[in-house]
Amino acid sequence: MNIFSHRRNTLFVTVSAVLFLFTISNAYAGKIVLSNDEWNLTDTGFTTSPLNDPAAYATNVAGWFTGGGTGNFLAYSNNFGLTGNYLASAMTSAGNMWTVSMAAPFTLATLLSYDGVFLAGNPVDNQVLIDYVNAGGNVYLAGGTGWGGPFAEAAQWNTFLNAFGLGFGAPYNGVGGNIAISSTHPIFVNVDHLYQDNGNDTLDISVLDPRAQVLVSLNGHGLYAVYDSGPVGVAEPATFLLVVAGLAGLGFLKKRITT
Repeated sequence: MNIFSHRRNTLFVTVSAVLFLFTISNAYAGKIVLSNDEWNLTDTGFTTSPLNDPAAYATNVAGWFTGGGTGNFLAYSNNFGLTGNYLASAMTSAGNMWTVSMAAPFTLATLLSYDGVFLAGNPVDNQVLIDYVNAGGNVYLAGGTGWGGPFAEAAQWNTFLNAFGLGFGAPYNGVGGNIAISSTHPIFVNVDHLYQDNGNDTLDISVLDPRAQVLVSLNGHGLYAVYDSGPVGVAEPATFLLVVAGLAGLGFLKKRITT
């Protein structure tokens, strides 16, 4: 093989690889919804007067996790914030599968069989959660459960949260009642109030990273935050132009070699 053929083949392989990555780049990585408190999804949260909007909130979260469809979700907790009848009814009435169980081992293989996992209180392996989100999984996490006290509760989740630019603060924030929600984020469509009673502040520890952000605050206390990694490796227009230029260069090189 002469040097021109070698260079041509190398360029062909390189451009083909870039085109392949460009073609398959529609896969999405995981998302996180972080709630400072668990009371918003309890039966009390669903029935406190004046009525608020936990059903819309829960099903919006599910829809955001799945990209607009229904899904299969696991509540891996025995905390009353995730085990209530009203929450189960809201999720299943919207067409989702909703399982409340801690029977299966908390492993990546277990979590990958679900579109999202909902957590509150019960500690789990933070590295498994990190791996799950990096693999495209979705996590809902509620604080303010009282598990071990405010500092211990924040610490038991912050290894996971900090990996994605988020965090839980301590001590508990003292925010309670039907709290007004003002956000245009999809998880808050048709949600104007949610009930809560004393949670861990949600924190954005990477303010320059737009993927992590606090959506709702009250008097300096972060109440709801999200992490949205967005599409994985989606090629920018400039990247696509480089690919086109590479193909044009390949054609020119081939012409020069064969003439």
